[in-house]
Amino acid sequence: MSDTKKSFEIVLAAHGLCKTYPDTQSKGVIKALDHLDLAVREGEILGILGPNGAGKTTCLNILATLLLPDAGEIEIFGLRSTPGNFNAVRSWINMSSGYPNYAFSLTVEENLKFYGRLYGLRGAALQRKVDEVTGLFDLQSYARRRFDELSSGTKQRLSLAKSLINDPKILFLDEPTIGLDPDVSLKTREIILDILRKRKMTVLLTSHNMDEVESMCARVAFIQKGRIIKLASVDELKRLHQTDDLEKIFIQLAHSDSSQLCHSRESGNPQTPKNTSNESFKTLPIPKSGGWQAWFNRAVAFTIRSAIFARRNLFVMTDVFFWPMISLLSIGLMAKFVKLGPQTLGFVMTGTLAAGVLQIAQLDVGYTVLYELWSKSLKHTLLTPIGVSEGVAGTWIIGMVRGFIAFVLLTCVAAGGFGFHLPGLLTTVLFLFGLFACAFVLGILVNVLILSFGQKVEITAWMFAQLFMILCGMYYPVDMLPKAFQYLALMVPITHFLEFFRQAYGFKAHTPYPLLSGFALTLLYIILSLRLLGHAYTRARKKGIIIRLSE
Repeated sequence: MSDTKKSFEIVLAAHGLCKTYPDTQSKGVIKALDHLDLAVREGEILGILGPNGAGKTTCLNILATLLLPDAGEIEIFGLRSTPGNFNAVRSWINMSSGYPNYAFSLTVEENLKFYGRLYGLRGAALQRKVDEVTGLFDLQSYARRRFDELSSGTKQRLSLAKSLINDPKILFLDEPTIGLDPDVSLKTREIILDILRKRKMTVLLTSHNMDEVESMCARVAFIQKGRIIKLASVDELKRLHQTDDLEKIFIQLAHSDSSQLCHSRESGNPQTPKNTSNESFKTLPIPKSGGWQAWFNRAVAFTIRSAIFARRNLFVMTDVFFWPMISLLSIGLMAKFVKLGPQTLGFVMTGTLAAGVLQIAQLDVGYTVLYELWSKSLKHTLLTPIGVSEGVAGTWIIGMVRGFIAFVLLTCVAAGGFGFHLPGLLTTVLFLFGLFACAFVLGILVNVLILSFGQKVEITAWMFAQLFMILCGMYYPVDMLPKAFQYLALMVPITHFLEFFRQAYGFKAHTPYPLLSGFALTLLYIILSLRLLGHAYTRARKKGIIIRLSE
């Protein structure tokens, strides 16, 4: 039956997508997408073809919410794909790309569970789904092998398994078999086709393998210079170009004059999706957010990942035992040398303990994005329906655990070696929690800087955190600072928590209620920093930073 007589339901429609990037060489712009239109039918495998730099991957990244267009609209199952609707859209989609990267310290099973939790799975349901997708791609024998120990073919199969963890209705496959041996590539295609036939999944596939395109795709959209210049079935393409060789057709289209192929919209632009009488748009009810339980489940995913990373990477543990201890011993020995009295010793040791705890706890929050950068897996995490706060909240838990361990160790050494004693239990607990809350804010700011400027500012981001410690009077009274800096210091909550704790050693605070002042400022900064982090993620999607940090 011809397409004109069949009835189709459109599940994804893009209208007028535009995307430009700055051209550093010419100081102009590069048009990655130029008013691209596309309509995708339910259950079809649509091939997205074109030469390198034509806009294929940019198109997929925009459709998958990883990149924001400069202009244009996208509808998926009748829902506009805008930042406010991204989490709903992401519950319907997933992606597998060539040369995939995931958390290198996690095993195959742990990586799949991490993403499964982000999609809302937990407990027995999570384990069943992980067992199912590992079985589909013969990954059972690799389940407990770390990602950095896998071959390229096994990594590719893991990527495909991950892409099915949420039972997506639309799947984006970006060069899914690139770099694989021919026999592995053929077997992978057969597995994908078998799965898609059973699940009636819609697929958008980019590939330079014409055999793959011909065996898998119902229709092909050819992109050149950011526009679709040809949209037809494989049989139609062969008939129009009078050849059965898809590679020859690819070469002809790649070297054709796109201005002649792309007529004006009024004369029938081949890329403009028309809602003809045999096409209708399919809509689905908007998925429920899941509330606080879903939020908690996603936060736990980051907590577990951070715990595994810390356990398997020795250099992470040196943060707890080495640098804070070196600082404590240096300052403690200096205190002995200058013969500090109990009151002044309490003042200095309070700052030493606070500096160690802050440094450790804020590191873990900062690792939220850094783990993704080191493993180049940021785009896969941001493809899931997570918000701004789950990642930093989950890693903060590990930061508090490691910070508490460090606090206990440092306090024991300070007490045994230098005669330092803590005040009451309640005072100590409130002081510690205040430090952890400040570390949360500092860690978020580190994430903001890295998302805004990339990995090149990693060292600068840590320096930024140290500046706050200098300003708040870590080792000296705030009164020692110039007058202007004293006012700035009182805007930093760490200052108030230090003054609250030092009251036990006979020092006066600048405010009547330093603890209340500290928590009030911290709450304000948490709200502002989370909003800033959300803005940084949006900007990173707009500028393509997320994609660059994943390459």
